[in-house]
Amino acid sequence: MEKIKTDINVGEQIFDNIPSAVRPDWAGLILSHFDRHIEKLPIEIIGLYEIIEDSKKWKTAHVQFTAIRKLNLKNTNSEFETYLCLAECIAKITYNASELPAPFDAHSGFFIPQLALKFAHTISDEYLSQEVKATILIFNRNKGIKKSIKSAKDLITYKKIDNILWYDRDPIGINDVAPRDEYSGYVTGIFKLKKEGADRLKIGKKLLDLETNTIGMPSNLEECLIVADKILAV
Repeated sequence: MEKIKTDINVGEQIFDNIPSAVRPDWAGLILSHFDRHIEKLPIEIIGLYEIIEDSKKWKTAHVQFTAIRKLNLKNTNSEFETYLCLAECIAKITYNASELPAPFDAHSGFFIPQLALKFAHTISDEYLSQEVKATILIFNRNKGIKKSIKSAKDLITYKKIDNILWYDRDPIGINDVAPRDEYSGYVTGIFKLKKEGADRLKIGKKLLDLETNTIGMPSNLEECLIVADKILAV
């Protein structure tokens, strides 16, 4: 991990291993790990997420970079500066992914891994650091996927669903003490339903069945439907 934080060449190797069409999603997923650790997300960051989620909006990331830069110039917190610099780099690579004229410097993405790990270190949460590192290296650990944009996008979607089950649902209430893979065995089934175009009721009922019959915890359909909506929004 130290080399990722200190060696820009490692950052370059990581970034180059990510298909260009999914770089904004990858970077946005890294950034999202910090959402729960920031008291109030700046509107500039919320706007960046909205741009990342829709490739037709990637061209507007240039303007969003300027907004984030202005926010950073007014910022006086050195630790938060690292977070905002990370967001600036993500806005840059998002605009570059649009393939429009006047791209930002090509090495902008090389700094994403080290900035993300540096900010994670300031939060002093080992679970967070592990999650950030795992997302940074997700394509290094699945190198064959780089050859297929569809597979690469599926991998990002799969990881987002995994995060939802871990952070937004966590029916056992152990996401601050248990191993990170506690719910990983259930992701495949939910991912398959989403890929098949299942509606919120079908996904909600699947979650309810997993929680009551497999995990053995009390649950209710309304709560599961809320989670289903989040999964459908991925």
